Amino acid sequence: MSIRLLAPVHAWSERRALRAARQSADEQLLASRLPSPRLAWRVAELTSQEHRVELGRSLADVVHAADERLLPSASPLDRPAVRSARAQLLDLASRLFDADRSVAPRGVLLVERLLHDPAGPLYGRGTSRRLRLELARVAAALDGNE
Repeated sequence: MSIRLLAPVHAWSERRALRAARQSADEQLLASRLPSPRLAWRVAELTSQEHRVELGRSLADVVHAADERLLPSASPLDRPAVRSARAQLLDLASRLFDADRSVAPRGVLLVERLLHDPAGPLYGRGTSRRLRLELARVAAALDGNE
């Protein structure tokens, strides 16, 4: 069989292996306050300026989507909770955008979880207090204080 025909299969299996390695590294980083030197590759990915800007934009997009002047989207965003925590969300975004401030990889992972976890405080019908508490925990983790 031609190598060209198998190229998509190889690329798919390589992406799958990388995703599994990232998940494993993320679990280890979340479990420990001091990252292992073996995970330096993942720490570099998480704390890269490109990744930080991407997460900061996502946080700003969440704030924008919760604006009361806009019609609700298909996203199950808890708009009232997001509006009440608007200042905290924008503060997190500005921390991520600021290239002069270092951020802890554990905090970056918590921001990712906050944005992508459908059972998290950003989505569904929770309380604004739950979201504000989670944002305070994420902010402390970004600074390396958690």
